[in-house]
Amino acid sequence: MWLMLKDRRMKFLMLANMLSSIGSGITMIGVPWLLVNRAGGSEIYGYATLVSTLILFLLSPHIGAYIDRISRKKMLLGSEIVGGTVTLLLALWGIADGHFETWQLIVIYFSGSLYYNVHFPTQFAFTQEIFSKEQYKTLNAILEVQNQSTSMIAGGLASLLIDHINFGWILIADAMTYFLGFGLFLLIPYIKNKSVTATGAVSMWANFKEGYTYLRTRPLLVLFFLCALMPFLCVMVGNYLYPVYITSVLHGGANVLGAADMIFAVGAIAAGLTIPLIMKRLGAYATTILAFVMFSLSIVFFYSFPIVSIFLVFKTLNGWGNAGSRVARNTILMEMVPNHLIGRVNSFFNTVGMGMRVMLIAICTQIVSFQGARSAILLLGVLLIVSFVGLIGSRSLFKMGTKTERSTLPQEA
Repeated sequence: MWLMLKDRRMKFLMLANMLSSIGSGITMIGVPWLLVNRAGGSEIYGYATLVSTLILFLLSPHIGAYIDRISRKKMLLGSEIVGGTVTLLLALWGIADGHFETWQLIVIYFSGSLYYNVHFPTQFAFTQEIFSKEQYKTLNAILEVQNQSTSMIAGGLASLLIDHINFGWILIADAMTYFLGFGLFLLIPYIKNKSVTATGAVSMWANFKEGYTYLRTRPLLVLFFLCALMPFLCVMVGNYLYPVYITSVLHGGANVLGAADMIFAVGAIAAGLTIPLIMKRLGAYATTILAFVMFSLSIVFFYSFPIVSIFLVFKTLNGWGNAGSRVARNTILMEMVPNHLIGRVNSFFNTVGMGMRVMLIAICTQIVSFQGARSAILLLGVLLIVSFVGLIGSRSLFKMGTKTERSTLPQEA
C-alpha cells in the first residue's frame, strides 16, 4: 500500500478526489436537509430523488458506452468542468436572490447525482486501465479509505456549516473544488488504450447490448453482483430515508445527520484498511458475505432500537459492511471483466441498480407518507435477507477461483 501511495498517478488521483468529494459531499448533505425542513419537504425530496434516479437510469447505458468509446481522462475532466460550472452558476443565483427556491435545490441535487454517476464509473474504468491487475486489491482499498475519509470530513463540516453559513457560499466553495480537481486530473499521465475506441462507429445501444451479451452467458456472475449491490442500494435509498428518519423518528437535528455521516465514514475507512487482509485470508467471496452480514446487522438495529445513540454507534458497522462489500465486489469485477468491456458491464449493473433504486425510492416514499420511516427500514431488511440467499446461491462461481474464470474471458483486440 505504501509503495502505491508513492506513485505519482495515485497522488494526483487521491488529491483530486478529496477536493471534489469534500465539496460535493457537503452540498449533497445540505440540500436534503434544507428540503426536508420545508413544508412538505419530505415528500418533495422523495419525489425529486425518484425522478432524478429515473433520469439517470435512462442515461446510464449511454454513460457506459461513452466510457468505453472515448478517453477516460477526457470524461473525468469533463465531469469536473460541468459539475463546477453548474454549481457556481446556481450559487451566484441563490446569493443574488437572497434565498434558494425549492426547484433550485432540486437542480443542485440532480447535478450532484449526475456528477457521481458519470465521474465514479469513469474513474473505475480509468484506474483499471492505468494500474496493473496485481494492484487492484490495494487500489480499491486505498480509494475506499480516501473516499470515506473525505465523506467523514464533509459530514463534519456539514454539521458545523449548514445551519450557520449562507448555503450559497458553501456552493461556491464546492464549485472551486471541482475546478481544482480538473487541474489535478489533468496532471495524471495517461495513454489511451486503443481497444477503448475500437467500436467507435457502433451505436450506443449496440455497445450496451455487447455488454449485455457478455453477461448473458454468465448468469451466476450477474446473480452475484446484483445481490452484492444491495448494501449500496440501501445506502442510496438511505440518503433519502435517513434525514427523514432522524427528524421524524429520532427527533434529531443537523448535527445528528452530520455526525452519522462522519461515523459511517469511520467504519468505511476501517473497512478499507482491513478488507484487503481479510480477502487474503478468506478470499473475495467469503469477504463479501462477511461484509454483507455486518451491514445487514446494522439495519436490524436501526429498526429495532430507534434511539440516537444506537443509530450513531451502529452507523460504524453500516459503513464497514457497505465499504467492505464494495471493495471486494469491485476487486472481483476488475479481475473478471476485461478493460475494453468494463464501462458497458459496469453500466449494465448501474442501470439495473438504478432501476431497483427507482422502485425502492418510490415504495419508500409512499411508506414514509403513510407508515413512517421506520417501516421503510424494515423493507430494506427484508430485501437484504432475499439478497443474502442469492449470494449463497452464486457460491459455485468461485469454486474454480478468479484465475480460472479469467482464463475463459475473450482476449482484448
